[in-house]
Amino acid sequence: MINRINHHVYINDYINKNQYGFTPQLSTTEAAMAEKDFIEDGFSSGEVTTLASLDVEGVFNSAWWPNILKSLKESGCPQNLYNLTRSYFSQRQATLQTNNIRLETEVTKGLPQGSCCGPGLWNLKYNSLLNLNYMNRTKAIAFADDLIIVTREKTVREAENTANIQLSKNLLMGKRQQNSI
Repeated sequence: MINRINHHVYINDYINKNQYGFTPQLSTTEAAMAEKDFIEDGFSSGEVTTLASLDVEGVFNSAWWPNILKSLKESGCPQNLYNLTRSYFSQRQATLQTNNIRLETEVTKGLPQGSCCGPGLWNLKYNSLLNLNYMNRTKAIAFADDLIIVTREKTVREAENTANIQLSKNLLMGKRQQNSI
């Protein structure tokens, strides 16, 4: 399933170019070089740079299925592949058993730890964050669940203000998704 999804999103150039994690032929080195190049461009024109680093806690546990399915639809995913993914998310159970106690609960979000589908589905989820309408002198660079927002401006105060505006977009998006759960 994930091979078909990945083929679809990469052939259609759907995944944001600034996602370096869980992406073929890209690594932390390329992510660091993209950040370095953006900063150097600013320095060469006399701009001040700010960096903000965000890390999503419990990355695979927080993957919200409706967001992933929405991304699949937006990518123009074939209906049969969309239905297969929706089925993959349906009727999931988590079981904890110790000695004579057995607890079961329905799972409604998250990706199974160690699953081959997890990284590809995470990229679909995170894609909407990278596609936010960032300002001109701002670059969002992601490696898996780590996100760096780099801003460049003429003064320190302007750079800080721009960084705060860009970070508030990320926080607002996170709250919208959280409230939709």
